[in-house]
Amino acid sequence: MSGTGKTHIALGLGLAACQKGLKVRFTTAAALVHELIEAVDERRLQRLQKQLISQDLLIIDELGFVPLSKSGAELLFEIISQRYERGSIIITSNLPFDEWTEIFGSERLTGAILDRLTHHVHILEMNGESFRLRESRKAKN
Repeated sequence: MSGTGKTHIALGLGLAACQKGLKVRFTTAAALVHELIEAVDERRLQRLQKQLISQDLLIIDELGFVPLSKSGAELLFEIISQRYERGSIIITSNLPFDEWTEIFGSERLTGAILDRLTHHVHILEMNGESFRLRESRKAKN
């Protein structure tokens, strides 16, 4: 659900990691996939992949907000796969896992991604009313 604090918590965890001296990168899923596709076109994918793997924490926000192309989904899988058991990943999404096939377009690819992401995982489920909606109602009163 939108407005329940997913991005806020991800940013807070990222800031805490930075304060401990860790290398952190924050991006949206759409921006990361766009950057990966651009890197392929410019023949610098390996360099970008090395940068992404070298981060101690990679935060990918808003997964599922924008549908991914087949090549974009495959490139994102490569990053998740390369980071598996090498570096931490935080992913925020409004969609439950059983709807992730809609994002990645393939049950096989989705299964492989979830297999890696859900091994050694902490899942925070954010439920409740949107804080933005609540704040806008307060402002009107």
